[in-house]
Parts: sequence; structure tokens; C-alpha cells
Amino acid sequence: MLPSQLLAIVPILATPAIASLVAGNENYAAVSRALRRSTSLKSRSSPSDLASTSVTFSVGDGDDSKQYLSPIGPKHKSYTLNAEWGLDGFTGQTLAVTVFTVEGEVTCDVLGKKLSSYASVDDVWDEAFMQAIVLQSNSSYHVTEDVASCLQGWGGSLLIKSGEATSNVTDIGLSLVSGSLVPPGPYLARIDGNVTLTELYRVYRDENQAFTAAIIPTTDGKFTDLSTSAPGMNTLSIPVPSRLYTLDLPSPRALEGRRVAVKDIFDIAGLKTGCGNRAYYNTYPARDVHSYPVQRLVDQGAIIIAKAKTSSFANGETATGDWVDQMCPYNPRADGYQQPSSSSSGPGAAIAAYDWLDNTVGSDTGCSVLCPSSSNGVFGMRPTWGRLNLTGVMPMAPSMDTAGFFSRDAIKGRDFSKAWYGDLFGNYTELPQTLIFPEPEWTFDSDSPAAPIYNAFREGITKFVNPTTIDNRTFDGFWNDTGMYAQTGNETVSEYYADVWGTLVDYGQWTTFAEPWFEDYAAVNDGRIPFVAPSPNTRWSWGRVNLTQADYDEALRRKAVYKEWIIENVLVPDNNTCTKTIYIAPYDDGSSPNYRNLYRAPPSNGFFSSGMESFIVGNPQMMLPIGQVPYESNISNHTEYLPVTLTMYAAPGCDYVLWDLAAALQESGVLSAVSTGRTGFPV
Repeated sequence: MLPSQLLAIVPILATPAIASLVAGNENYAAVSRALRRSTSLKSRSSPSDLASTSVTFSVGDGDDSKQYLSPIGPKHKSYTLNAEWGLDGFTGQTLAVTVFTVEGEVTCDVLGKKLSSYASVDDVWDEAFMQAIVLQSNSSYHVTEDVASCLQGWGGSLLIKSGEATSNVTDIGLSLVSGSLVPPGPYLARIDGNVTLTELYRVYRDENQAFTAAIIPTTDGKFTDLSTSAPGMNTLSIPVPSRLYTLDLPSPRALEGRRVAVKDIFDIAGLKTGCGNRAYYNTYPARDVHSYPVQRLVDQGAIIIAKAKTSSFANGETATGDWVDQMCPYNPRADGYQQPSSSSSGPGAAIAAYDWLDNTVGSDTGCSVLCPSSSNGVFGMRPTWGRLNLTGVMPMAPSMDTAGFFSRDAIKGRDFSKAWYGDLFGNYTELPQTLIFPEPEWTFDSDSPAAPIYNAFREGITKFVNPTTIDNRTFDGFWNDTGMYAQTGNETVSEYYADVWGTLVDYGQWTTFAEPWFEDYAAVNDGRIPFVAPSPNTRWSWGRVNLTQADYDEALRRKAVYKEWIIENVLVPDNNTCTKTIYIAPYDDGSSPNYRNLYRAPPSNGFFSSGMESFIVGNPQMMLPIGQVPYESNISNHTEYLPVTLTMYAAPGCDYVLWDLAAALQESGVLSAVSTGRTGFPV
């Protein structure tokens, strides 16, 4: 249990006023219970309500083949073009077609350039979708006779004109239709009197087993779990839409067309939330509304393509020992058998593995975005706590829960951050003038392969920021210099907050989330208790047996004291720079492979004593991949490369200072975007 409350012998030790901010997910269990009860009272849906099917097909042969899916039914988007003339001979046919928006004179050369552009920006479009072409325009246009031979060369036999068009095309099918403009790109066209166009999705294999559901949107604003078979071992197949559908919209939203996968603790309307546990998945029905963070993504035009795996109830887990209900995702880096870290394991592994995925969303309560970012060698951010509402997100510890994300590119990460979070964070007019490089973190062994990488980054960021002050103190150094060591009875930083995180998680998640779920599960399972994986089971057992509400309150008090001390002495807010300082420290030097096939000690109760600053304070913390170092793998018997990473802290609310700085460093060559696969950087 926590020690009794210290006497407030100095002002800093007096309990600060607890902020009125709430995370928004405090009542998640009650909402889930109400949803289960309301759903049980509803009558079953009729078959027509559930009507949803898909056409699947492949293009090409063998390893080079591409798999496709086109969803059909009243709940999926389609476009109707009304036949005027020329389609009678094609009635009953289904064709793979490409829609072009054109103007003026449409020649073979014009269409050829458009096809080259399509192929360069879209991984879904294929020349196989030229069985027919649909031309459309807001103005009059003319199709020249050479288009016929080009279309035949591309494998097509039908030209469908829409709008005010003339042509002198012969030797191919020619028709005229009317209807509203549709987004350019590939479609499946069903001709039955009129032409019905349904969207095409390319299906990718989830070879790294990062996802728990493949999803597509429905016309009612929800999503459905809809996949198709793609060859692979124990893999889901993930449908992704053509990028052409959103490429030339007249008023694109900030995240228009960006493909995003979301951790399976965020509610998505139309889908169940599993939280990494089979029993929980089966306790509650599909959610009827999006979580607030997901709704913001959808509102900004993001395309949610999958639910990504989480470790059990977002607790820390390692492969082989802890993952029971699901297979732990595979980290693509190095030999492919390194731990992906947790709890946002799926989002972290997926963004490092798949170039057809743009961003992934995770949660961070205690390194759940930061640690997978480092292990998988990508950019990741734990944002300022309490700014983005977490309604509809499973709680781990509402006083520390945040919604963060992953990116392979700092510039694109900056843009994603500003689109998703909007005006939730502060502005600034100039860069901070104090950089903190804490010793001994910046002292390296003479033979350290990572030392030149770290030193080059330090030189680069120092030259770019041109600070007036360089500080070398650690958090403990600031603690000692401000008298806190003596004032707390000779407690170091880690000793002062040692019990805070574990208490808030072990006691808090059990009482606010797990205990109500146990009751709901027992009510529909003849009094049984659900299976819980070792890590959360250990923590919840500890919390309900060894901790009390008084311990929880004391943890909140210490958390508030430490936060106030940090923002007064280390990560200090500023009107011009937002944060007076940026704290920069090496994180993982790549010197220790972390194999996933090893048996490990049983999980702990979650009482950690170092590296907890951003979790307790609620300030933003960013993880940056800055290089890679070689090692000899005992898996592949080959030289492989592990990521080298670094972390930066800023004052609460100054998230954009970190993202803007990282993006600027990438533009100046100090940082670079990372690739997918075994290595993030060229070898």
C-alpha cells in the first residue's frame, strides 16, 4: 500500500487543486451495460436488414496476383447511371470499369496520361479495370476516333459517355448515360437496363497478424466486418479502397482518403469492441455510435480500414507468455521475431509493416504508443492528457489515458496530428530556447554503434534550434536542485511516484471497468467468471486485494503534486514558445535484441519506478526513429538491424511544438521518413 500522506511542510507539497478535466471514458462500463440491456429488448433484424454481400475476384496469377472485393447491397455505396442508348447488347454483364472526368478533346494520349497518373498514385487501380471506360464531365467534350484502338489495346470493348458528349468512335461498343458525377477510379459495373457502379477494394494479407477485424463503411454511417479470402497463414484479408475516389474532391477534408487502422479499444459503430479478450467480445453487442476520437477521424475524411490488435485490456504483455486469446502481432523489423511491445501492438506493427496503410491509432496510458513506436522503429506520440475526449474508449486509468497515433513520416505525422486534434493544443511564435540533454543518458561507451547516430542528431537539432541555453540535468537533477529530495524525506523522483501508476491502473481499472464486466458476464453465463489473461489478471487481483480507495486518492494526490512541480521547474509553459524547454533523451540504442520466442517471468503488478513522467504529468512525449544498428540474429543466422530511437518531452499542451520540430528536422535532413519491412533505413 502507499505510505501515508506526507505533511505539507512546504507549499509545493500541499495538494494542488485537482483539475476539473476528465478523460471522457470514466463511464464506459455503464454505457456498455446499458447497450447490452437495450439490445436484448430489441427484436431480431429481418434478413433484408442484414442484406450485404460482396463480389470477389483476382487479377493476375501466382504470387503477382491481386485480390479484389466489391461490396453489394443496400448498406453499401453505389452509383446509378441511367441508360439513354447503346447498352442493350451488354445487359446482364458485369464489367470492371474505370471512370474518368474529362474536358475538351479526349484523345488516346489524354487518357494514357490519366492512366499513368492513376497507376502512380493508386495501388488499387489496375489495367484490368479497362474492360469499359466511363467518361464524364461538367462541360461538353468530344471523344476522338483514336480512343477506340487505345481502349482495345487496354483490353476494353465499351465506351460509356455521360453528359454532353460527341464522338466519332467506331469498332467498339458506344453508349450514352445520364447521372450525377461520380468519383473517378475503378468500379464494378453491373448492366441491367441502367449501369450500377459499386466501389472496388483491393484486398491485402495481414501477414504480420496485426488486425482483429477488416472493416468497410456502410451508408448509415457505421461499419461492417467484411473480408474476403487472400492466401496466407492465419491471416485476415484487409480491403482498402481506391485512393482515386478522394484524390480530386473539390473541398477535401484534412484527412480525406487517408487509410487508418484503429486499436480495438475504440468503439466503432456497427462493430463489437473486443479489448483483446474473447469473453469481453461476446459479452456486449455491437456498438451503436463511434467513440469520440473515431468520430473526429471520420469527420475529417479518414477511411477506417481495420481494427488493430491490443494486448488484453491494454495491459502490458509479451509474446509467448502473455498473449492467450489472440496471436501477438509480428514486429516486421530485423528478423521478424522481435517483440512488438504493447499495448498498441497491432497499430505499431501494422504501420511498420504495410505501405498501403497511412496511419494507425492507439492509446497510451503507460507507454502503449511510445514503446511500440520504439520497438517497431516509427514515429509515435503520446499527446497531452485530457484534451481529446475519450468517450467510447475502454478505460485503463482515466486519469492517464490518452489517444495517440503512429506514423512513418514526421511531416505526414504533423499533418495528421493537426487534422485529428485540431485546436486542442497551444500555439507558439518561436522555438523554445532551452534544450535539455540529460546526462548520463548522453554518455556512451566508446564502442557503442548507436553513439554516432545519437551525436549526429544532437548536433543537428542544436544547430537547427540554436538555443540560448543547454541544460544537462536529469529529472532527478532538477528534483534535487529545487529541494524536493529533502522536502519529501529523501525520496528520489522514482521513489516519490513509484506506486502512483500501478495504483491508478490496478485499483482503478478493476473498480471502474473490470468489476462491472465480471457482473455482466456472470449474469448471462450462469454465474461463471470470464477468462482473463495473466497480465491484467495479476494487476486486477492485486488491486482488489491490496489497494483501497484511500490508496487511490493518495496516488492521485502525488500525481498532482509531481505534475505541478514539473510544469513549474522543468517543462514550463511559455506564451511565446508554448514550452520553455524541450527535454531530449536517447531511448533504445538497439543493443539488445528482444526475441518473442523466449519464456519470461510472470507479469508484474504494474508498479514501475522510472520513466513515468509523461504518464503522470500528462505532457506530450514523442518517439523518433533516428537510425538502426546491426546485430547477429539467432533466429535468421544473419546480420539484421534494430531501430535506434530517441524521445522528446514538452510542456502540457505543446504537442505541435514537437510535431512541427520533427517535421522541420525531416525537411532539413536531420531526420528522415522510415520504410516498411525489415529495415526502416537503407542498409
